[in-house]
Amino acid sequence: MRVPIGWLKEYVEVQASPEELAHRLTMAGLEVEAIEQGDGQPVLNVKVTPNRGDCLSIVGVAREVAALYGLPLRHPMPAALSTDPGEAAQLARVEIIDPDLCPRYAARIVLDVRVAPSPAWMQQRLLDAGMRPINNVVDVTNYVMLELGQPLHAFDLDLIPQGHIVVRRARPGERIVTLDGVERELQPEMLAICDATHPMAIAGVMGGSETEVTDSTRRVLLESAHFHPTSIRRTSQRLQLSTEASYRFERVVDPGGVVAALDRACALLAQIGAGVPVPGVVDVYPRPVEERTVTLRPERCNLLLGLQLDAETMVDCLRRLQLPAERRDGKIVVRVPTFRPDLRIEEDLAEEVGRVYGYENIPERLPFGHTHRGGDSPNTRLIRPLQEAFVRAGLVEVHTHTLRAPGPLDDPHRVAVRVRNAASEELSTLRNSLIPSMMDVVLHNLARRQTEIFLFEVGAVFAQLPDGEYEERLKAGFVLTGSVFPPSWDARYPAADFFTAKGVVQVLLEAVGIETAEYLPLSDPRFHPGRSARVLVQGREVGIFGELHPEVLEQLDITRRSVLAGEFDVEALWSFASARTRYEPLPRYPAVLRDIAVVVPEEVPYQTVENTVREAGGALLESVKLFDVYRGERIPAGSRSLALSLTFRSPERTLTDAEVDAVVDGIVRALEQHGARLRT
Repeated sequence: MRVPIGWLKEYVEVQASPEELAHRLTMAGLEVEAIEQGDGQPVLNVKVTPNRGDCLSIVGVAREVAALYGLPLRHPMPAALSTDPGEAAQLARVEIIDPDLCPRYAARIVLDVRVAPSPAWMQQRLLDAGMRPINNVVDVTNYVMLELGQPLHAFDLDLIPQGHIVVRRARPGERIVTLDGVERELQPEMLAICDATHPMAIAGVMGGSETEVTDSTRRVLLESAHFHPTSIRRTSQRLQLSTEASYRFERVVDPGGVVAALDRACALLAQIGAGVPVPGVVDVYPRPVEERTVTLRPERCNLLLGLQLDAETMVDCLRRLQLPAERRDGKIVVRVPTFRPDLRIEEDLAEEVGRVYGYENIPERLPFGHTHRGGDSPNTRLIRPLQEAFVRAGLVEVHTHTLRAPGPLDDPHRVAVRVRNAASEELSTLRNSLIPSMMDVVLHNLARRQTEIFLFEVGAVFAQLPDGEYEERLKAGFVLTGSVFPPSWDARYPAADFFTAKGVVQVLLEAVGIETAEYLPLSDPRFHPGRSARVLVQGREVGIFGELHPEVLEQLDITRRSVLAGEFDVEALWSFASARTRYEPLPRYPAVLRDIAVVVPEEVPYQTVENTVREAGGALLESVKLFDVYRGERIPAGSRSLALSLTFRSPERTLTDAEVDAVVDGIVRALEQHGARLRT
């Protein structure tokens, strides 16, 4: 919020420099992000937290300044006008159909309106505060909103049949053309300001063009209301329409200041000669908001703040914030005004005392009592080794948004969770896989001619279960595309392929202590059917990886390029993890090497071959490595030749050729059960 210091000083005579004032406000919780220059005067750009809607006004900030410096606050309100309906009730009638969303609605009437430019001083203040002058009537409503924090709206009374205003939820299919010239469709959960038949304004957000004030306007109805903040926020988000009014209503506007803001606006209109206010006010307040009482114990306040203040000092701090406080039976009883809905419990009052006393005045002390050794959270202990493993494999970490639009890379086995009242279709579902989000990063980089992309992410994915409940799981995923090494003048390195991705998977498994895993064919429309795999540990699937299907890549406008991706369930990985690192001495006895080539039917997966070899090889078989795959001459159709390098070793003695030959013969016989034969 922009606060012109010259305007601020009209309500509190503070002599501090802009820099000192910015520092004091920031230390008190109203962060001044910048000191800018208006028309000959400095302007504070103040960041107001969502719970402090009372500070979204010049008077609200002035109240804070007056409290911090111990100065009196000069409130701009005129002498209270009559609260009787008076003549205004003869010209206008207000009906609230939905008091839950609109607890209070008030209106005043101004006659003999002369629409013209507002005075130069008012226009300049609006400009310094970041608003564009329009005409004297609209400028007064904006001026009061900036000054008091209460949004107002001006209707052309002659365009409201019988002056009858109905505050209700919109009906299905109702539409309205707002002041910005856009026709908008209203939803039933939105609150609308209507005449007897159709909407005239979107409550708390923007008025309609049919009843706007123009040069021909002669009678004006001024609206001032209190709307439910959540309702306004949802309406603003659904319509993607944020205004100065909605910004304030979302953060709670003082229900007790509704009529006072009308009085101020009428006084200003009369002062600048824009019209003649009609005596009386139409004030419909079916559910009055009562002031609450909160009690503060001085000893509790000192304990929370680490201070030794007496009760009188605490009372003074609270009264300086216009919080009526008095000592009663050793406690401080505070009557909280309606403009401070954020003050609800004892700790809130202690915070107010600390703000006014000055956080910088709280002495530094070492903590006392028992201390506990810090440590990583359970999630961090799971995630960090995986992150380190991916980095060792040469990947770069990314963090992507959990909200996204449905797409071809969504997990087909998990039902996506739809977001209610999504801001847009692009943010309409919670991701059920990490791969789509990471592919967004790939597309972003490819569009900028970054062709070597190796990245990973560890994050949450979501799904809706068959029973209607929701599931959140932690996943670790990666995406690879491009050359493993950047090309140089004397060599071009091959692009990442299935085996590159498998290498990343093996690094990941080793990081959590998983020594053996099975790789089985994967059936997933997102992946190439012959270049993808499921990863199983002890019969349970822990993840998938492989080359994305060319048809899926084509939908993303990726051609002539392979992309590898993988996704693993973090909890499943760690359920098989081995926390202990075992030391094994270097072997004392030499190894015996044997190479064999077997012709295997195509339908027999390599994983089955390797498992069979390991089982038949027994304790003497130290390792199995596939070093060649051949299809072609002298190999029957529907088969392939697999060349395996077998390493045998005994920890107790040197093996003889006869012992090794016997084991190899047993391996060949075991493979024959799968239709394999030794290639000669």
